[in-house]
Amino acid sequence: MTREPDERGPPSRAEIENRIQRVGRYSRAVRAGLVIILSAFLLAVGVVLPANLDSPSQAIESILMPLTFVGLGTILYGIGMHLHLMHLNLVRQLQPDPTDDRSSPPDPED
Repeated sequence: MTREPDERGPPSRAEIENRIQRVGRYSRAVRAGLVIILSAFLLAVGVVLPANLDSPSQAIESILMPLTFVGLGTILYGIGMHLHLMHLNLVRQLQPDPTDDRSSPPDPED
């Protein structure tokens, strides 16, 4: 019978380092996605908006969808960074603490 991955015990330092390296890659991908969305928005503002300044309704319509994507991209960026920090915190907690080998000092109330 095979064991579940959760039942293996604590991860080794090599596994923890591997996880940290992968989290950095995901964090860069999230940032790249936000940069792409912001670039598309700036392109829309610089090219599409000036071509539609004849009436306020056309101007609003031309910029509404890019603005929505910027908002969603910013929300997703925040979620991605939050998950990134949560994962780093989890990895930090999984690392063995070198001070665990020492016995704790006796309680002064004893």
